[in-house]
Amino acid sequence: MRIIFLVVAMQFLLTACGQHSANLPQAPEAAPTPASMSRTMPKMVADVQNAAEQGGAEQSLTEITEPAKNTDAVKKYIALRHHLQIETPAEKMQAAFDAAVQHCEALNCQMLSANYNKETPYNPPSASLSVRVPPRNVEIFLTGLAKNGEVLQHSRDSEDKTNQVVDADARIKNLTELRDRLRLMLTDKSAKFKDIIDVERELANTQSQLDSMVSMRKILSQETDLVAVNIDFTAAQGITEQGFFAPVARALKDAGRVMMESFGAVITFVMSAIPWLLIGIPIIWLARRYWAKIKTKLM
Repeated sequence: MRIIFLVVAMQFLLTACGQHSANLPQAPEAAPTPASMSRTMPKMVADVQNAAEQGGAEQSLTEITEPAKNTDAVKKYIALRHHLQIETPAEKMQAAFDAAVQHCEALNCQMLSANYNKETPYNPPSASLSVRVPPRNVEIFLTGLAKNGEVLQHSRDSEDKTNQVVDADARIKNLTELRDRLRLMLTDKSAKFKDIIDVERELANTQSQLDSMVSMRKILSQETDLVAVNIDFTAAQGITEQGFFAPVARALKDAGRVMMESFGAVITFVMSAIPWLLIGIPIIWLARRYWAKIKTKLM
């Protein structure tokens, strides 16, 4: 009896365990929800960062996920200028000036102006030179100048002409396209005479603007493609002009000139007064005689 009771109890326990396991819910294999994706996003970010670090890249997450931007720089058009003051002995200034001009011609420079003032009794000689030099020859030209005199001052400055060049190129392109369209309109044989006249007038105006813009662009090209060099030649001062008694030396030097200028002013005054004297003396003499007669009659 006891054995039968044990068998029945074991069967009851096995049945209860099977029903409990059968009643357990099964996890469906469904697609991930937004909540689950949000829970896994930090892991994805970490995986991307780990992959970047393992690959040796030093980019942020934004640089990896976003397309690379175009970083092509716009070409710059810079006008460069050099200003020099060169001191040479007065007797060697002509030779230094001529050597600079010849050196410029040998380097295919563009000469803008060249002035030389000879020495006078009151002023030392002086000269000035303004040229445009190809960039590759600037250092050669400046080295040659330093050999012919002492460089007292050398300044450099630059000006950005990029906006002006870009604007000029754009206007030239637009005016060229407009001119071509106007020329094409003139080939229309069915156009009225009045329309043809209007097109020709507009074509002439467009061509004039285009020519002016092309000339301006050439000037900009000269300023940006070549380097401007402006040179002033000055005469070296003597010892007496540099020392302690320099004011006295200049005063003694100018004493004769001041005296002659004063004497010249006196001569000018006398010569300007002579005509009035020639006219005034007879008039005064006649006036005195006439007054003497009137006075005699009255007495």
